Amino acid sequence: MSAGTGPDAAASADGAAEAPSRAARLVRLQALAGRTVHGSDGKTVGRVRDIYPLDARGDLAALTVMPRQLSARSVLIPAAALAEPPEVVEARGAEEPLTLVVDAATAKAGARPPLTLHATPDDLARAADALGLDAPGLDAPGLDAPAPEDSGPQR
Repeated sequence: MSAGTGPDAAASADGAAEAPSRAARLVRLQALAGRTVHGSDGKTVGRVRDIYPLDARGDLAALTVMPRQLSARSVLIPAAALAEPPEVVEARGAEEPLTLVVDAATAKAGARPPLTLHATPDDLARAADALGLDAPGLDAPGLDAPAPEDSGPQR
C-alpha cells in the first residue's frame, strides 16, 4: 500500500490535513485492549478489557479495566479519567501503561460496567461520579442515538 492511501492517510489530494477516518480511530482504540492501567499514585489498577467508542466518530468514551487476569469484577473507566488525551495514549508504544487522574484504589472501587455491554450517557456519568470526576462532553451530539455498530465495546 502506498503512502496516503491507507485508512490513516493524513492529507487529501489538495494537501489539506484531514482527521483520521472512523475506521482508523477504531483500529487505534482497539490497540488499547490489554494495556496496563496505573492510578495517579503509580500503582496498577489492571488491564484494559473492553473499549467503548463514543459515537459514530469513533472517539473514546470509556474503557473497562479488569483488576486481575481471572477477576470476575471489572470497572468502567470514562475517558475523562485518563491523564492524557486518547490520541496521545494511542500514539505511545503498546508497552507503555495508561495513567489515570485518580489513584488505583479509587479506580478499583469504581462503577461496574453495564450488563448490556453498551455504555449510555447515564452509565458514563455514573462512572465519572464514582471516581469523583466531572464528565465534560457527556451531552455531546450523537450520544443519544449511537449507530447500530456502536452498540458495545470493541474487543
